[in-house]
Amino acid sequence: MATTPPPEEPQNYTVEHDPVEGALLVMASGELDLAAAPRLATVLSMATASAEPAVVLDLAAVDFIDSTALGAIMHASTEAEAVGKRMLVVAVDGPVRRLLEITNLTGRFRVYPSREEALAAASA
Repeated sequence: MATTPPPEEPQNYTVEHDPVEGALLVMASGELDLAAAPRLATVLSMATASAEPAVVLDLAAVDFIDSTALGAIMHASTEAEAVGKRMLVVAVDGPVRRLLEITNLTGRFRVYPSREEALAAASA
């Protein structure tokens, strides 16, 4: 008797990247949790290894971040700093920005209310 594999659960997140003038833009959306953390860590590691002088992490469309994804962001910030890059984060008012403030990560990297402001700061 053949067994069918369980159906794959749909991804509740996206993590994409795009080089822009003066930075590598990483855009995330949805729920950044244990399932998303490996993809987020990989993309952020690629961003810190890129030739661009800054990494802009856009979290404006993120609904939730757990400790594993937060750890990936902190690790990427450390990697960026070690190679002389700036990490700029986009977080609108809401739970994600509050989490960054509560964990004092707003002191580790600059947080901007919009992608446009972060990209302007990255290319300045």
